[in-house]
This record gives sequence, C-alpha cells and structure tokens, in this order.
Amino acid sequence: MSSARRLVTERLVISTATAQHLLVELDDPQKLGPLLGARVPGSWPPHPEDQTRLRETMARLHGAPTELGWLMRYVVLRRGPDGHAVLIGRVGLEGPAVEGNVRVYCALLPAFSGHGYGREAAGRLVDWALDHPGIERVTSKPPLAQEGWIKALSELSFRRDGDDVSDADRGFAHFVRHRDDWQRDSLALRRGASLVPQAATVPIAGIPTLAREVFDRLLREPLFDTEDLRREVMLYVDVLANAAQDNPSVDHQLGRDIGRTCEGLLIAVTQNTPEHTRRQIQAAARYFVTEEDGDSDFEIGGLDEDAAVANAVAEHLGRSDLLCDVN
Repeated sequence: MSSARRLVTERLVISTATAQHLLVELDDPQKLGPLLGARVPGSWPPHPEDQTRLRETMARLHGAPTELGWLMRYVVLRRGPDGHAVLIGRVGLEGPAVEGNVRVYCALLPAFSGHGYGREAAGRLVDWALDHPGIERVTSKPPLAQEGWIKALSELSFRRDGDDVSDADRGFAHFVRHRDDWQRDSLALRRGASLVPQAATVPIAGIPTLAREVFDRLLREPLFDTEDLRREVMLYVDVLANAAQDNPSVDHQLGRDIGRTCEGLLIAVTQNTPEHTRRQIQAAARYFVTEEDGDSDFEIGGLDEDAAVANAVAEHLGRSDLLCDVN
C-alpha cells in the first residue's frame, strides 16, 4: 500500500518522518525547516524524551523500510500565527498492524494545544490506516493526565474500553476505533467539514490544460444521481486494482485515493447544494471514471491529471481535507 508521505487536512500538512528527517533532527532540529517547508519553533520538540523515539524509529526504518508511513509523522500548521507554516507536533502509528491492530499517538507543542489540531491530525491518520485491508481497529492508551488527547479520541468516535476504576489501576485509559464502526460513518462526517460552494462565475484553478476540454464538456452533462456516481467511482477503483495485478504501470493506489476524494465530495452533496456545484463535483467524478480524458489511466502517469482535477475541485469547494496525495 502507499505510504502516503503527505496527508493534508483543512489546516494541516502531515508529513511522514523518513530516515533523512530523523538524522537531521537528531543533529539539529532547526535544520528540519527546509525539509518540511515550515518554521521550527525554539520550543521544539514536544517532549524531552523524543530523541529516544527518534532513534527507535530510525532503527525500525533501517530494519524494515516498508514500515514507512506506519511510524512517526510531523504535523505542520499551514498558516501559523505569523501567517507562515510552522511545525507544531508529531502524530504517528506504532508500527504496522499486529493481528489487525495498530496504535495511534499524538504530541503537540503546548502553545498549539487546545485548538483541535491533534484531533484533526489523528483523525486523518486514522482514516488512512483503516482504509488499508487487514486493519480492523486502531487503539490508543493515553495517560489519564492527557485530558486533551482523551477528549480528542472521544470526539473521533473512539470507544473507551474500561471504567474509571480500571483506568485508575492501570494509570491510563484504553480507547479503540473499530473498522466496522468507521465504515458505517459517512466520509463527510469523518472528515468533519462541509462544502463551501463558490459563485458560478468563479473559475476552478488548477485544472490541467490537458484536461480542460473534457472537464468543460462533462460540466454540461445532465445531473446524475449522486449514489449512482458513488457506485460508479468505487467500481472503477476496483477495475484499476484488478488491472494492476497484470499491469504494473497502473497506479491503483493513486486510483484508490482519487476515488476517496470523489466519494467524499459526492457524500457532502445535500439538497441545498447549488446545481453548478453539483456539476463541478460530478465532472470530477466522471473525469476519473472515463477513458476519454487526456492520458490512458492504465499507463504510467495516466492518473496524474485525474488526481489534479479531483484535487482542484476539492480545493475550490473548501475541502482541502480531501486532497489526494500525488507525491
């Protein structure tokens, strides 16, 4: 599966910590700035014992490079107090699943706590983890003193396994998010954001030149039922996955991410969504599932413009949390 080195939410960029990041941080945390495209506060890191976690993570990456994405990530606030990107914390998973289980953690600098950033970062990472086959549950075991993190887990629909007495005996709480529950929740609710329709006269920035003619034609199609479109999108994701078994040129992982972006936009449509906004979302979904676009989806790089179209529409409608990773 893709390591999704860069996850994006409405306010954050969540970047996977590579061996290069870890080596640089162990030498001088301030040198992380250029790698992350963000200012590193003088109060970094969140915890004094973080160097131990850094060394442990680096050892695991050297021993099993495929664990990239399942370990530590940096949380960057895209617009900090001074208007520029700033590194605010870490979020991560404690390794690939063991018997379908993986554990999530989060640590923010105190100055950035209490604004929902931890919930936003962890929620996006939990979505990413549970979207992988074989992951049945995500857990967390926060110390009882971490009241903010405990509140965030509850807001992310984690269930508390235990009571005040058992938690007091252990010294920590135990939370779990089951895959079945996660799948029953709508994508729009999980991401916690609504569409922000623009005026019909506002152009959509970011549509590739190669895609513009087809996209404009798709905008003029009659409106389809959104549930039918969702099924069509998910069917095409399966088509790409099946094709990838015989053709390594097919980037089915990117196809899956584009499908999630389109699905998220379609789920967010309500009876109050303007017709021109529905057409924009429909055109993005139809562009993904049609073979009449610029490049064949079954060739190397063939899905790049599909991703660019889906991302452009999501960004245009205020859903940057749904952007798919194209790096």
